[in-house]
Amino acid sequence: MKRQDLLLAMKASVGTKDPIVFFNQMVDALGLLFDRIDVLEDELKRVKTNSALAIKWEPKIALDMLAEQIKNLREDKDNYFHELVSLKVAFGENKVTQSYDQFCQFWLETLGWHPFLDYTK
Repeated sequence: MKRQDLLLAMKASVGTKDPIVFFNQMVDALGLLFDRIDVLEDELKRVKTNSALAIKWEPKIALDMLAEQIKNLREDKDNYFHELVSLKVAFGENKVTQSYDQFCQFWLETLGWHPFLDYTK
């Protein structure tokens, strides 16, 4: 249910329906809120990373990005086996993290999208 529709339904249920209806809708509203908070926290983490790298290239941060992507791909390792292997090798060798150009090129070739541009999984 969309946020606006949910809020309208909640307003309409006050005083006209059983309180359980309102509280069920409140749980839905809190679920939407918590989902949005999770998205914002992920975006904030990405912005902090990108900001640090914009100031000065830091191989440690790039290595952390590889580790995070490995963790994300492990959730669906059947579909991302080859990408996962490539990322693990790159993580172990720690060569592609030494320069911005190398890192971006590797990321593009392996995952098909730029590491510092928007991407929705």
